[in-house]
Amino acid sequence: MEINKYEDYTIASEDGQQYILEKENSFYRLNREDIELFTSESEIIEQKYIKENYIYSFTFIAIMLACFYLYFTNNIYTIVDDNFWIATLLLLINIPIHELGHVLFLKVFYPKARIKIGFKLAFIYPAFYVDTSYSYMLPKYKRIAVYLAGNVMNSIFIIIIILLVPNLLPYCYLIITNILINFIPIMKCDGYYALMTLFNKHIKAKGGKKEFIEDFIRGFIMFLFLSFISYIS
Repeated sequence: MEINKYEDYTIASEDGQQYILEKENSFYRLNREDIELFTSESEIIEQKYIKENYIYSFTFIAIMLACFYLYFTNNIYTIVDDNFWIATLLLLINIPIHELGHVLFLKVFYPKARIKIGFKLAFIYPAFYVDTSYSYMLPKYKRIAVYLAGNVMNSIFIIIIILLVPNLLPYCYLIITNILINFIPIMKCDGYYALMTLFNKHIKAKGGKKEFIEDFIRGFIMFLFLSFISYIS
C-alpha cells in the first residue's frame, strides 16, 4: 500500500490505478488520470509504504467464531428476558470496549488517523460508532481488521467471562446480539463493510428515502434472524 504525503492532502493507492485522496478529513476515490491533476514529483514531502498483513483479519474471525462456539454451547441465547436491566448494564460496559478496538487498531495501522466518535440508529438498534474513514488509507486486509476489531474486543470480553466468571454468562445475551448484528453482513455494520472490502466493492449513497427503506428491510431481516436463533437455542 503506497502512501504519498503532500502539503495539505494524502493519497493512498494499493494497485497504482485506484486512489483514495484524503483532504481535511474528507475522502475521495480517484482514478490515475484524476490523480495526475493533483500531483507532481516536486510536491512529494515524504513517501512510505504500509505493508499488508493477512494474519489480523483471519485471527479476528477465528476469535469471534470461538466466542460463538463457547457461548452457544454453554448458554441459551435469547433476545430479551427478565434479566434485561443487568444485561443492559453489561452492554453499556461493553460499548467502550468495542469502540476501543476500532480506535486501537486504526491508530496502530495508521497513526495519523483522526478519531471521531458518534451516535446513530441502525434500524431500531441504537449504536455508537467510530468514524473509520481513515481505514481507506490502508490495504485491504488491514482495513478489514479495523472493521472487525470492535467485535474481537467484545468476543474476548465474552470469552473472559466464560472462563473466569461464568455466572455472568446469562446476562451477556445483549452483548452477543450486538456482536451478531455487527458481524453478520445483513445490516450495514462492521461485518457488512468488511465483506464489501474483501470483494473490492464500493458503497454508494442512495439518498435519504431509498437509504431508509433499505435499512428498514435489512433491520427487519436481522430481527427475524435473531428471533430464529433465539427460538432454536
